[in-house]
Amino acid sequence: MTKAERIKSAIQETRERRASLKPAVFELKLQNLSRKKEELLSRAFLEAKWLYNWLVSDLGRLNLPANKVDAVEVKVGDGFEERRLVLLGSQIKQEIADRLKDNLRALKKLKERGYRVGPLKPKRFVHSIPLKQYGVTYSLDFARNRARIQKLGDFRVLGLHQIPRGVEIAGAVLVRKPSGYYLHVTCYLAKGDSPEPIAGQPRRGYLEAVGIDFGIESKLTLSNGIKIDFEVHETPRLKRLQRKLARAKRGSKRRGKIRFLLRREYEKLNNRRKDAENKVLAFLKLYGKVVFQDDLLASWARLFGRQVHSSRIGGLKLRLRNSLKAPIPVRRFEPTTKECYACGKRHELPLSQRIIACSCGWECDRDVNAALVILRKGLGLSPDQALGLDRPEVTPLEKEAAARILGSNPSIRVSFPQ
Repeated sequence: MTKAERIKSAIQETRERRASLKPAVFELKLQNLSRKKEELLSRAFLEAKWLYNWLVSDLGRLNLPANKVDAVEVKVGDGFEERRLVLLGSQIKQEIADRLKDNLRALKKLKERGYRVGPLKPKRFVHSIPLKQYGVTYSLDFARNRARIQKLGDFRVLGLHQIPRGVEIAGAVLVRKPSGYYLHVTCYLAKGDSPEPIAGQPRRGYLEAVGIDFGIESKLTLSNGIKIDFEVHETPRLKRLQRKLARAKRGSKRRGKIRFLLRREYEKLNNRRKDAENKVLAFLKLYGKVVFQDDLLASWARLFGRQVHSSRIGGLKLRLRNSLKAPIPVRRFEPTTKECYACGKRHELPLSQRIIACSCGWECDRDVNAALVILRKGLGLSPDQALGLDRPEVTPLEKEAAARILGSNPSIRVSFPQ
């Protein structure tokens, strides 16, 4: 076999092996960076920007072997100067070129679908560098909590304990954020694998099935009557920085500093929202079955934009579908809010009416009724078969888990049925 055939065969074997595995990304933070290490990392991202912009300025250069490019032309003022690429390995250069090709393919598909697209433009900043091959462009030392990056050296990392031993480690991405430098490592785990339960804590799935109704006033209403609300709004500091940015002169150092502070503030805000999302998802994983309606939450933003964006409720629904072992979605256009849980009769309810009262004698909170209907339909039961579902009881285990998991985030508010 020739070298090209061996590479093709190895890639095919890897694809077949990973078809039975599930990918997971672990975030590691580079710690204790000296001034020299900071300068090296900053220079690496600068060279990645130079190479990307050099390729974008003339797309015909994509036909050249990017791994052999040692110097590029960079615009300085009204002219161009040559800059050497000393910190980018050959695989990193090739991966940057492949990223650009992927972007061009995506634009082509959008154009074929009727969207108006423009040409790719040079970037002012590059915030990620691909590290394609584990063991070549980067490696991990679990014993010493260190990571080695090609041409950049060794770094102490935080979070290496998250990666289970014995998993298949694939590529990674070196990411620059306002809070520091991070390594996003992609691993492939067996689909049946799950973390070991912590001593003294109940295992996942120890509670019964539950239905979820998404809303605005209460972001999640469970079929057992628990209501969970969480919102993280923009801070006054963020609004002040936005006003300063609007007044700053374009191209000035002051404007660049304000943009950096804005990115750091947005990162803090997103971290708070993501933490609330993680806490809610961890609580829902305690149930054996989770049933929810596949609502199009993006359309809610036209009416309730601030409440939807500040809670990441759309991302939570997506993670419910992807993170749970056996999620049960209910069809999007099922009239769960209008339907009586006890008899199935449909009612026209305005948003101001928060209680549903049916002629069959059923009277219930509107959101709890919708969660019960979602649970019944997700389990495939008719109103006559759903005996006992209408009498949920919040167990002490649920209250303890809500206090332990959800109570650790001040942005999450939980209410129990009276």
